[in-house]
Amino acid sequence: MKKFLFVTLMMSCLCSCAQTHNITGKYETKGGSVRYLLKLYPNGAFHFDSYHEFKLGLPAEPSISGRGTWRAENDIIYFGTNPNTDIDHNSTLNFNDTKAKFINASSDNISNEKPIAKLEFFESGIFWINGIELKKRN
Repeated sequence: MKKFLFVTLMMSCLCSCAQTHNITGKYETKGGSVRYLLKLYPNGAFHFDSYHEFKLGLPAEPSISGRGTWRAENDIIYFGTNPNTDIDHNSTLNFNDTKAKFINASSDNISNEKPIAKLEFFESGIFWINGIELKKRN
């Protein structure tokens, strides 16, 4: 009986210490001549836009866009695009077989700053998207 109580207590402690991440939200790059914006919706849909900046720093209309569905498993985000419903003249990118890692990095200092959440694309059929890092908006 003592062993059963001990195991039950340990499991409840582990469950209460487990962290869950709110992955949904808006992610973007800052700076540079190209800006990327990714929106992950709670219903499992996503929308991606790539903007080319004008010389005065004003954003242009999205030059390349994509949409589809996403799911998360162990901090890996899997993206998919249905060619029949998600690809049209406005959304031309096919995100099938695209993966990104969710990173929730803590700040090194001891202040009350929020952790910096970001996504880093590491595998995609879209050659230029590999290695892009997007930070979550607060």
